[in-house]
Amino acid sequence: MSTNPPLPIPLLVTAETGSPAPVLPPESLPHITGDLPGADQRSVNHTHLSADSSVGDPNDLTQTGWCILFASDADPAIKAQLQPLIDLRHKQVADDNLFKIFEGADSGVGPGQTADNWVQYRGVSLTAQVDPTAGVPYYVLIVGQPDRIPFEFQNLLKMQWAVGRLAFDDIEDYGRYAQAVVQYESDAFRPVQRKNAAVWITHNDGDLATGMLSDALCPNFLDAQHPLGCGNAKFTLDAFTSASPKQATKQQFIDMLRGNIPGGPPAVFFTGSHGAEYAMTDPALQRRMQGSLFTQEWVRGTPGGPNNLMSAEDIPADAKLQGTMVFLFACYSGGCPADNNYYFGPNGAQLPVAPAPLIAALPQALLSHGALAVIAHIDLAFPYAFQDVTGTPQVQAVRDPLTYLMMGRRAGYAADSLSGRWSQLCSLLIESEARTASTDPNAPQPLNDAARTALTIARDDARNYIVLGDPAARLRIADLQ
Repeated sequence: MSTNPPLPIPLLVTAETGSPAPVLPPESLPHITGDLPGADQRSVNHTHLSADSSVGDPNDLTQTGWCILFASDADPAIKAQLQPLIDLRHKQVADDNLFKIFEGADSGVGPGQTADNWVQYRGVSLTAQVDPTAGVPYYVLIVGQPDRIPFEFQNLLKMQWAVGRLAFDDIEDYGRYAQAVVQYESDAFRPVQRKNAAVWITHNDGDLATGMLSDALCPNFLDAQHPLGCGNAKFTLDAFTSASPKQATKQQFIDMLRGNIPGGPPAVFFTGSHGAEYAMTDPALQRRMQGSLFTQEWVRGTPGGPNNLMSAEDIPADAKLQGTMVFLFACYSGGCPADNNYYFGPNGAQLPVAPAPLIAALPQALLSHGALAVIAHIDLAFPYAFQDVTGTPQVQAVRDPLTYLMMGRRAGYAADSLSGRWSQLCSLLIESEARTASTDPNAPQPLNDAARTALTIARDDARNYIVLGDPAARLRIADLQ
């Protein structure tokens, strides 16, 4: 990589002004810091951890086990709401050595407790593959808001375990989600979803970021010879893009949720667009709208509003979401941190984003309306998910999780390919640092500063995709219409 890669542009628009986020300024680059503590050592040990050799099939709960992890001071009413799901997974695992409930002062996550410290008390390691019988089963459902169980905790666990999170503002939404999953997995239930996928991708006029997104993903997803869902998945595909007769409008999104599209209610859908950023000066508005999706109707310079944003409040009551898997590609589509990790103030000062880290309202609403799981981003989302640091397309990073979901993989297992990419990029950076330190004249040339920074952002971008919902949820492929 001899030339400087182009500086990346996030998929973000400031809602109050309608201004897209600028290209990362060069003065911010030196302040973009290293990976989470310990992640580099895990990458050295193994480029892709996960379950150990005792697990022949990571999709089989009787081999992998399942556990639920609460904050040590969690409201007992939350567990009561989730009890039907807990009971279902206990029955499915059918082995008390592979089923765990971590709660209370003895085994829940204490205030300020790190993932390293928590697993140490469970007698397992963050530097080895997962033995599900050793103390922490492979599928881990975290329950709690990110200001109590941080995103960093989830991210470090997911490098080896299949991890998801539930965090609702309305306590009854835990119960709604649990009941929907339990009903979906019952033998008597018949899903309304068809073996159909849908993609909804914006390309706003004069906008570079959505142009890059659309130009990279649409030709791949809509390839006549190899469309998304082809092959073993055998899914049909409905596309709402700038190249399609029907585009990625707000009404089309609502129709997709209702199943009023040619292929019928989709079992999997993907959205690609700008995410909305709201100022923390109005915490209530930010809480409701942060991470909402700008639709095809948005015009640069036009503030976000009901005519060009898809928010949690726009999900119709008759949405056919029970039994749906969702991938939201946009900045803050899953949530946001308290501070900006990419744009910095004078002297490298971090800029505040929100009063506290939060889970976005849109994926919360999708889950409370019956969606099984949502893959989404908890920070600024950059083009590195669909192109490498040189600008070369690499759509598989986005396509693979969707294909795995359509093949019946459990949500956490399907999303594990994103964690694998994080680990691989981490390894590339470690190799680069070794080259820089080497005195061997025959050693490969080290990366220059710009290339190293681009790889750092790409690494962090891959890390910041998370699963919201039970990581053990999966589609009933054989029962889809």
